[in-house]
Amino acid sequence: MNRIATFSVIAALSAVSFGEISHAASVEMNWPAHIDQTVRTFRGDNFRVVDLDTLKRQSDTRVRMEEATANQRAALLAAIEANKPLAAKLRAQNVETTNIAGAEQAADGGLMIYVR
Repeated sequence: MNRIATFSVIAALSAVSFGEISHAASVEMNWPAHIDQTVRTFRGDNFRVVDLDTLKRQSDTRVRMEEATANQRAALLAAIEANKPLAAKLRAQNVETTNIAGAEQAADGGLMIYVR
């Protein structure tokens, strides 16, 4: 009986460890696919600027934006700068590009820009 209990504890601890590794690996994969291309070609006024601090700490969106790689952020910022009308509208709202943490396309086709 003692071996069964020991095996159960080991299995439970292993599952927790692998779950954390899986979560860390999935953060990069969960960065919105092709968001830089979406931002680069975005037209119109249907965008919203959202402060990351307004999202819950456990929010998947917040985790993705906070754990984005330097390459992901650089590609996004380059896409924003390439989209002159969007960049101008963001500057008009006093959004500094260095504070942009990420972006994603909203369900209605609009754009969500997340800032720190």
